[in-house]
Amino acid sequence: MSFLKRLFSSKTSQESNPETSGQQVKEIITESYFEERYTLQDLQKDPGMLDGCLKMVESYFMDNKLERRVANSINHPSNLDQTMDDGLGFKMYCQAFQLGESEATLFLAIAFSEFLINEFGFKLYKDSQPEYPLRGMTLKYDQNGALLSLYPYEYASKSIELRSRICRIV
Repeated sequence: MSFLKRLFSSKTSQESNPETSGQQVKEIITESYFEERYTLQDLQKDPGMLDGCLKMVESYFMDNKLERRVANSINHPSNLDQTMDDGLGFKMYCQAFQLGESEATLFLAIAFSEFLINEFGFKLYKDSQPEYPLRGMTLKYDQNGALLSLYPYEYASKSIELRSRICRIV
């Protein structure tokens, strides 16, 4: 979480140094292009969907008799990663309910999105022109004109396949 804490803090750690800032800007987009490509999604518009995803994660802990790493937030990234590490594994758990990998991935992606929206003020968007197949769902954080994008479905998919961890990005 230290990366995001540093990003969201009001202090600047260093002055910009042209010699060390060799990062290239990939693209600069206009507001009209952004509005044309991205559609804001409100998880609160469909509380049943959000509630169902969170309950599925919570039931995983209860059914496997697991104690969450972070007690006060079921959808904390550490807890979501724990669904891969402890117990049967979230993918197998969902299969017991006749749900596939895509549904398990969606549950984790929505739970993760809701955490970042509530904790850090991210906004969830649907991308009408995703660059990669798993990036149709994107979280964006805009601070002083710098836009940070995260792809919750892609991260959840990699976690389910045990190739990455959700908590790694937070």
